[in-house]
Amino acid sequence: MAAKTISFPKGRGHLTHNNRDFICNNVVLERTAWNRIYIQEPLRDAYEKCFGQALRDYNAAQKRKDRQKDDYLKEIENSGNKEKTFYENIVQIGKKTDTPVVDENGVLTEDAKTAIAVLEQYARTFQERNPNLYLFNCVMHLDEATPHLHIDYIPVAHGYKNGMKTRNSLTKAFQQMGFAKAVSRKQNETVAWQEREREYLTELCREQGIEIEVLGVQRDNLSLPEYKTAMREMEKLEQQAAILDKRNEVLEQQNDDLVQKTSELCGQVQEMEAKNNELVLQVQKLTEQIEETEVKEKAAKEVLLKHDLRAETFKMISKEVAAETKSMKSVAVPVTNLFGGEEYVKVKKSDWNKILDAFSKAVSRNHLLEKYEKKIGVLEKKMDTLADQTEKLKRFVASRGLGEAFVEFVKLLAPKTMKQRLEDAKSDASEYNQQRENNQQTVTRENNQWKQEL
Repeated sequence: MAAKTISFPKGRGHLTHNNRDFICNNVVLERTAWNRIYIQEPLRDAYEKCFGQALRDYNAAQKRKDRQKDDYLKEIENSGNKEKTFYENIVQIGKKTDTPVVDENGVLTEDAKTAIAVLEQYARTFQERNPNLYLFNCVMHLDEATPHLHIDYIPVAHGYKNGMKTRNSLTKAFQQMGFAKAVSRKQNETVAWQEREREYLTELCREQGIEIEVLGVQRDNLSLPEYKTAMREMEKLEQQAAILDKRNEVLEQQNDDLVQKTSELCGQVQEMEAKNNELVLQVQKLTEQIEETEVKEKAAKEVLLKHDLRAETFKMISKEVAAETKSMKSVAVPVTNLFGGEEYVKVKKSDWNKILDAFSKAVSRNHLLEKYEKKIGVLEKKMDTLADQTEKLKRFVASRGLGEAFVEFVKLLAPKTMKQRLEDAKSDASEYNQQRENNQQTVTRENNQWKQEL
């Protein structure tokens, strides 16, 4: 097994990230369930355990109420001495190149299993080794590139003569655990404690057969005031990084909102398309009914026109018959009846035959004329009915606003145009996502630049 490194840097103390209340982009969500939680205690509850009794004892000794303390946690948060409410260290064995969590098949690697065993033993023994560092949050992350621990602790120092007897003080907590007072930047309580923890981690690694590679660490030769100034600058950068993290969180939320709105818009567009398609079908159906009615009306008019022509013909024939009848009357010679009674006429036989023939034709024509007059009456009623239906359909179309203007509007909302609108919405969402990725890349570059400057 190749030699590995031990990483023991200070963390930013983002509990929401540590406890996965906020998910960063480098987290593999499918493996979040693999994470191991050793302790998760609310910070305020931890402060009550560490300083609650000391705060009550202090307030009980104050004769003036204006000198009493209401909230020690808030006092530390607003402290002018730049005190931290808690501190964090990230513990890691190896790097992602030699100790990845999973292999190409998504299976936990043997190197990761060995590193997990070391980190778990370290976490379980942390409080025993560090009685003045109250461990209130400790988790192991296996949903990122390499297994690592987030150790979050509150320094607890006892024996103060003035004020609260127990307070939050990292330097004094280290001293009460046996670490000598600082004599220089390279020789102080924090450096000594880190070296001891690294030695303990190295011993745990050796027990698991892991060879540790010790890298040279260069530190500037700064005086104590210079060191404090540098630390203040580092805290400013950390605060700026926290602000950027919050901005990134806001961008993530905005992106989620945009995706949700896009999804709702797509649903609305689809619903609108369905309604428009239904209206188009209604218009088409009404148009077909109107066209069918107009065809029937046209056919009826043509039939009536034919009957009108026949009626005119019958009128002409009637005139001719009347003329013939008058001519027949002229050839009839009245005969006086000597015995009285009904009068008689005398006609030639040839004229009589003509009269009989004309009478027969007249009777036939009268019957035919009556028949056509009845048909014409029926057709006229049908024409009135069709005209009434046509007017009703036209009024219905007008009342629903389904005229030519509506048809043009429906054409504008045809499926092809709506599809283009959806593509435009997706294009806007893609453009926003690209902008968000650019912002995230900018944040990453700034973080890397700050780390290099540190």
